[in-house]
Amino acid sequence: MTGPRMGNTSSIRQGRRWASDCDALSKHGYDHESYVRHLGRLQAHQATCAFVVVPDVPGDGAATLSAYLHYAPLMASDGFPLAYCLQDGAEHLELPPCDVAFLGGTDAWRAAQGAWLLQEAHAAGCRTHVGRVNSARRMRHLTFCHADSCDGTYVGYRGVERGLREIGQWLSQVHTPSCSVPLIFRPRGDQQARCSRAVPLHRSVFPPERLFSS
Repeated sequence: MTGPRMGNTSSIRQGRRWASDCDALSKHGYDHESYVRHLGRLQAHQATCAFVVVPDVPGDGAATLSAYLHYAPLMASDGFPLAYCLQDGAEHLELPPCDVAFLGGTDAWRAAQGAWLLQEAHAAGCRTHVGRVNSARRMRHLTFCHADSCDGTYVGYRGVERGLREIGQWLSQVHTPSCSVPLIFRPRGDQQARCSRAVPLHRSVFPPERLFSS
């Protein structure tokens, strides 16, 4: 995972598969001009791109949807697969046309809504991705929902050699049969009622020809 404030893209130039965040969650916030320049530098490596995140507003699903509908048409012509961030409140909103549904949001909200939103996005034909997976516990949680990929900053503060070794151990644990169900993603008592009140996700509400028209 790269971003506009990460200068080293040597692994991408060597052919490694990559994705890019927009850095909305960083202390500096989103900077459109920096993001445009960043993606321009990576245009030649479009074939190995998993997705690029369309600008989002952390913790605010409604504002994120508005940002997506504004920026996605501008970014579509670049040819990168586009990721829409699921943020707090997304359970009450329609899923716009996107290549990847990226689970962001606050921890408490992800625990309550993440699993079924990822499943609905998968059913709608999107690939799914989960951000901020920085522990064995969170890795195990992914076995209880549909997640095609995930990312985190664990290696950054643990060191490459040690971090990769420990992540490898997490993956081994994930493939070990277990009868335990993690507390995260476990439906709360009122979850079914909450889901029944939520607006269903239907990509057809935002047809691609309308969203991405020039």
